[in-house]
Amino acid sequence: TDISNASRYMLMDIAKGQWDQAICKELGIAMECLPTIKSNAEVYGTVKGFGKLDGIRIAGSLGDQHAALLGQGCIETGSSKNTYGTGCFMLLNTGEKAVPSASGLLTTIGFKLGQNAPTNYALEGSVACAGRTVQWLRDNLKIIKEAPEVEQHALSVQDTGGVTLVPAFSGLFAPYWREDARAVAVGMTLYTRKEHLCRAALEAVAFSTVDV
Repeated sequence: TDISNASRYMLMDIAKGQWDQAICKELGIAMECLPTIKSNAEVYGTVKGFGKLDGIRIAGSLGDQHAALLGQGCIETGSSKNTYGTGCFMLLNTGEKAVPSASGLLTTIGFKLGQNAPTNYALEGSVACAGRTVQWLRDNLKIIKEAPEVEQHALSVQDTGGVTLVPAFSGLFAPYWREDARAVAVGMTLYTRKEHLCRAALEAVAFSTVDV
């Protein structure tokens, strides 16, 4: 496996880039069962069993957000990206130093571009529900039929009409880490329309990002 994916199992010493013997022993995991950790950019093998593709070298592997960090061009220390999908994830490249966070962020691997290349680290903050909040409006409340409609409705009103939505449908991630938190919508009156809820949903994603 590659170093970015290996770092997600909580079994790897991110300073050494190797499986942590003490953690594996505590959890009863035989280290010989674990794959060898490789960099994100080296030849792992070749394609086999796919006809004309056979023999092509497989020479790159990155985990989800690590790939987004590199793909967004965040190769310099201090550069960052925030990508939006079901959730949203902000990563900051901290260079060759693993920086502990005092603000509820995660210290993680950024990327390692070659067997002898230095390891780049990152700070990561995650928001559980971004696009998922829009899906909730569509699939559960059924106040929109298609996801793009949420923007049209949100722009049709000047503000949320006093409505505030906290999209903690599966708890709150960074920087609070409260799995017991639940979503709440407050400030609704008889004046509240679906347009206000749509705007509050989009603003909630923005506010969650600001928290990170």
